[in-house]
Amino acid sequence: MNIDESKQELRAHMQEQLRTLDAEDRRGRSLKICNRVLELPVWKRARVVVVFEPFPYEPEIAPLSADLRRRGSEIIVILPTARGQHDVAIFAPIDLVLVPGIAFTRAGARIGRGAGFFDRFLAHRAARAIKIGIAFSFQIVESLPLDRYDVKLDLVVSD
Repeated sequence: MNIDESKQELRAHMQEQLRTLDAEDRRGRSLKICNRVLELPVWKRARVVVVFEPFPYEPEIAPLSADLRRRGSEIIVILPTARGQHDVAIFAPIDLVLVPGIAFTRAGARIGRGAGFFDRFLAHRAARAIKIGIAFSFQIVESLPLDRYDVKLDLVVSD
């Protein structure tokens, strides 16, 4: 099995687990993730932050966006429909990026949603930003099938 096939198999398995979470469990787990992010010194210092609009099966991050608004930080939202760099308007240096994914390692490896948008974005426009993966604990695995385009994260926060 090659890397792409391994990634597809892992995506299918993880998406099945993500979709089986009930709404109450997802909210509770998401709140734990958000509370952990809110305590991070790098979060508290960040002024220009990129967040993602989560798919229904991903962690809810609305409390993090609310904290940024309260602090007067600039929020850049990546919509699920974003496919290319031209889909995101950014005019200031990015301090921090919250990154979605399907599977992660504690060391910062990540398998994304499958389109490659975030890897391209993290490698270029957000190359100097702090990159934080947002995941449920069951999305953390020992190792992942990676290729040269996969961008390593600085930190992964889970419930």
